[in-house]
Amino acid sequence: MDITPNPDRGAIVTYLNPDVLDPTAFLRGVVVGDHVVDPQTSHAWVPVLLPDCTMCVLDARNIIEVHPPGGA
Repeated sequence: MDITPNPDRGAIVTYLNPDVLDPTAFLRGVVVGDHVVDPQTSHAWVPVLLPDCTMCVLDARNIIEVHPPGGA
C-alpha cells in the first residue's frame, strides 16, 4: 500500500531534510503547486516554497506531516 502524501496547494508540510550534512533534520515549507509523478520511478514530486523564499521540488516520500490549507 502506497502511503505517500500528495498535499494540496497551500498546505504546510514538514519533511525530512535530504541534505544529510545539514544539522537541521526536519524542514517546513508551503506547497505552491500540484504534484508531478516521475514515470520512471513512480515517485510524486511536490513544489515547495521554503521560509527563505527559495523553491525546491520535494520527493513526497520525505514528507512526514501535512497541515491542510487554512490550518484546519
